[in-house]
Amino acid sequence: MQPDGIALLSPVTVEPAPAIARFTSASTPKTQAVVLAQQFDQDILGDLGGAFKTFIDSGQVWALIIGVVVGYLFRGMTTYK
Repeated sequence: MQPDGIALLSPVTVEPAPAIARFTSASTPKTQAVVLAQQFDQDILGDLGGAFKTFIDSGQVWALIIGVVVGYLFRGMTTYK
């Protein structure tokens, strides 16, 4: 990795598969392509903690609790025993 997250672009030489035996290496063209790559610094536990904090702060936890209770009551009323 380059300093300050700078990606390095470098040409890559691509040759055809060696299984093509009827062509000689002189007649087989070589192709150059630029490979782009980006690197990320991942903090999965930090992301999960932030998502959970947002879940609590936005009040979605109350919607989840109310939905579970109402669903349980609805299931209880509609189940034949």
